[in-house]
Amino acid sequence: MGTLIMENETNLSEVELRKNLIANINDCKTLLQLGEIYYSSGRYYLAANYLSYVMKMTNDAALYEKSNQLLFLAERAIQINNNDKMFSTLEFLDTLIMELLNCLKNHYYYNIDIELFELMHVRPSIDSIVVNTQNEKEEIVKHLQGLEELYFNLNDSFSKELLIQLLTFRLLGNHKVKMPLNTIDYWKQRKSIPNLIHSSETLQTNYHNWTLQLFDLTPLKYNLRLFYVPMGISATFLDKQYEYNKISPVIKVKEGDVVIDAGGCFGDTALYFAHEVGETGHVYTIEFIPSNLEIMSKNINLNEKLQNNITIVKHPLWNVSNTSLYYKDQGAASFVTFSEESGVTDKVSTITIDNLVVEHKLHKLDFIKMDIEGAEMNALKGAIHSITTFRPTLAIAIYHQISDFVNVMKFINDLNLGYQFYLGHYTVNAQETILFAVAREKMEVSDEDEE
Repeated sequence: MGTLIMENETNLSEVELRKNLIANINDCKTLLQLGEIYYSSGRYYLAANYLSYVMKMTNDAALYEKSNQLLFLAERAIQINNNDKMFSTLEFLDTLIMELLNCLKNHYYYNIDIELFELMHVRPSIDSIVVNTQNEKEEIVKHLQGLEELYFNLNDSFSKELLIQLLTFRLLGNHKVKMPLNTIDYWKQRKSIPNLIHSSETLQTNYHNWTLQLFDLTPLKYNLRLFYVPMGISATFLDKQYEYNKISPVIKVKEGDVVIDAGGCFGDTALYFAHEVGETGHVYTIEFIPSNLEIMSKNINLNEKLQNNITIVKHPLWNVSNTSLYYKDQGAASFVTFSEESGVTDKVSTITIDNLVVEHKLHKLDFIKMDIEGAEMNALKGAIHSITTFRPTLAIAIYHQISDFVNVMKFINDLNLGYQFYLGHYTVNAQETILFAVAREKMEVSDEDEE
């Protein structure tokens, strides 16, 4: 593990300069100051990079000349000197800054999911923006230390690189940064999905009046049918949003597993998990919004071979059970509050995962998935006993707010159960970032099985 800069760095002004630069990456004066600090401390390679960017970006003749003179000295030192410090591995903040600088030259048009815009009945344009960079900057700068801790706790290089890309996207926006999934192969895959439409039958939702089409996924080797949208089929069944396949063995649900699917919505993930666990496993899918439940039930009933392996739990997850919540049914965008408000009068009681385990007399729990609109932290607090007892693999959505990037990992890590962390992302925008946490002993057992 690398050294945590903000805990151990003695030169506090250097830390503040880097934080300021992340908030304003075009600040050439700060870039020059950091270049000077890096040169004076023997980090010549990093100094040369920063000074080069000053010369590319500045219109100030004095800044340009000063950077030019120091850049010459840095490049000379690189050629003449030979020490490990000069080429030392970049720390988190400098890695993020270098990625921001590298992306400044970009300008992408229509770097959006056009199908999503059309589903939302929003006309796409070359100026379409999918992230509020000002809000994101404020939150990211506020949580930099926690984000650095997440970075150093991620267990592979892919996850670390992905975190840097995700933060860069949120800081600079979709005109400067493309997500890793945004490739020709991805769009070819998306283009093929309408070929799976089974009939002309459709369902309407009260979420932006979406039209759900009936898909037969047999060609994808999933013996199931469901009403859904193409991009959802892609995320769940092709991109496999709740698998992490960048390592071996793959982190995923296995045959015979008991799964909690928190945030069931239209039932796609419940069916996916039920397919994976087979006849000897079981899925407890959590959904309480009536219009979502209506569609979920139709989808589950379409699949007789899987429906006996799915139990619907009609309560929202929270850190305590039997707390009353009020909601307004707007499908996937339903509004939830703790007090009755105008137009928000439907009432439901909460449940914890720990109580769910007791009520359903579970003797094992292998996998917990959560995507519950920012309530993940509270749901985890209501699952401490179950996590400690069973050490399930966790796949937790952290994209709803930057604080979740920090707090979800820290909460799980502080349980001291030996979890390892990996990061996945499954859209071309800021949504669907999943933190995977797997108990170390499970990975070791899987390694032995492979041998």
